[in-house]
Amino acid sequence: MSLSLPVTPFDSGRLIGSVCEAGPSYVKANLPKAAKDSPSLRFGERMAGGQVGEFVFIECAAFAVFGRITSVKLPERDRLAVEVELGKSHEAHPVGNIQLIATLDLDSGRVICGIAEHPRLGSFVYSAPPALVSHVAERFGSKADAEAVVKLHIGSLPSGNHQPIEVTPERVFGRHCAVLGTTGGGKSYTLARLMTECAKHNSRIILLDATGEYHTLGDLAEHYYLGSPAKKPAVGTEVVLPYEELSELDLYALFQPSGKTQAPKLRDAIRSLKLARAAPLLATNGVIYKADRPRKPVVDGMNMHAAAINDPKAKFDVTKLPEQIPCECVYAIGKDFSTKPPRDDPAKYGVDSGEMSYCVTLVSRINAMLQSDALAPILRPTGKTSLFSIFEAFLTHNAKPILRVSLEFVQFDYNARELIANAIGRDLIRRARSGAFADAPLLVFLDEAHQFLNRSLGDEDTAHRLDAFDVIAKEGRKYGLAICMATQRPRDIPDGVLSQMGTLIVHRLINDKDREVVERAAGEIDRAAAAFLPTLSPGEAAVVGVDFPIPLTVQIAMPPERHKPQSEGPNFQKAWTAKRNEPLLTPELAKSALVVFEPEPMAEDDEIPF
Repeated sequence: MSLSLPVTPFDSGRLIGSVCEAGPSYVKANLPKAAKDSPSLRFGERMAGGQVGEFVFIECAAFAVFGRITSVKLPERDRLAVEVELGKSHEAHPVGNIQLIATLDLDSGRVICGIAEHPRLGSFVYSAPPALVSHVAERFGSKADAEAVVKLHIGSLPSGNHQPIEVTPERVFGRHCAVLGTTGGGKSYTLARLMTECAKHNSRIILLDATGEYHTLGDLAEHYYLGSPAKKPAVGTEVVLPYEELSELDLYALFQPSGKTQAPKLRDAIRSLKLARAAPLLATNGVIYKADRPRKPVVDGMNMHAAAINDPKAKFDVTKLPEQIPCECVYAIGKDFSTKPPRDDPAKYGVDSGEMSYCVTLVSRINAMLQSDALAPILRPTGKTSLFSIFEAFLTHNAKPILRVSLEFVQFDYNARELIANAIGRDLIRRARSGAFADAPLLVFLDEAHQFLNRSLGDEDTAHRLDAFDVIAKEGRKYGLAICMATQRPRDIPDGVLSQMGTLIVHRLINDKDREVVERAAGEIDRAAAAFLPTLSPGEAAVVGVDFPIPLTVQIAMPPERHKPQSEGPNFQKAWTAKRNEPLLTPELAKSALVVFEPEPMAEDDEIPF
């Protein structure tokens, strides 16, 4: 046995059966102890001896093949052997199906992904010691991983002895991470556990908190929020995301102009307003009027200030858009009405009243958005700090390990949440491409990811995909930008994004479509683990991925008490047993407010309608 192994995989006291049938990815084994009433103990450690989900080792020359029991049954002849009859006892011969997962090299202690040598008929099967299961999970990979100083304690084996599981951040976040599971499965606690473990080290984390439940991170984080709630939260500072920091494409997605007429006029209006800022003398009250006016000053100004006008950022006064758009409804060549009949005048713009009628709906929509409270953090950002300047300060000198951005108070109207999250993601990938995270990796935690991914705004002609986090998932790793997303609806995450997640921490999943998505993303070797997903208890998760040789079931450790997210549902017992408040109307007022309908008396010759 290798000196690097904590215990031997072939402990005679853990012998539970022998192989009776062998296949390319499975074996069947006689498991006589599987029919016992209860598990046994071996040196104080629980040994199930043939229970579904139990990890086992199979003798195979210089290797130990690591596997998991996926089913146990009795041959038909022994089917009645487990029936209890007074004064009688029968011998049962259970047979178990074991999925082959990985190979343990006994000489070096190295874990080999795949099956280096297949078991033979009669090979002994041993119940895997918890310490060795932990060793297989933690030591898979390079020698550098085995000797790593920084490790994250994510949980323990769900067996009775609670063997701890510690993994390196490279294995969890190196290829991105996704935390999946239905409501109540433990996703929020898992995210909090990962963040609090990372916060013990020199980490940098940006958290997009969709519901505000992670305000309990307290002094581990800098807290900011967007939106203007009626009652300010106890934790956090209000910030904005000025439209000037967005791109023109974001504004097209926001205003959703029709493709044939409105989109070109909106584009021209933005260019004119940029010119009005760069050359104020060409504008009247910030608007450049064109109808029946000379073309040359405008054309010359466009050429002179081409750099400012072609800047992809929205550097203009958005409040002037409703006035500027009608000013763009002009012909390139005007008319000289001083002659009869009027003749063409190429030196002036002409009026196009037809196009102006087409733009009425766009102008009305923009006016409504400018007054909308949902878009106030974007379109009315006056006097408040920009979130991107907060990013700059945090990434330059992060006094705390976590920067939490709460979107709890951002409304869903006009797709405000999706636009803000996408703008944040695009800003981060821009910084990553410039090399900002090459030496100091950045982790982005995205809660309720289904709200922000796989979104497209606009119609067929002006469709604008909100794909910033898709790009991060595909490109971010090579730039030092990693994403950890959590969602209860894996089927709403694009397959291309989920397939980029090198590590999946999967809590209970009941919906079969969600499980199918996980199977496709996790790979063929992990499909057998999907059968266990509907039966996981709260807090349990299956950890699968390219850097994990086995689909390991882990009881995720609880985050520190003071940092537990407030994700509990309503307390019906407390609410429904409390003393009922006094009614708004007293019986006397209710009686006086009651309107009684009294039908007119019917005449004797009236017929009753049916």
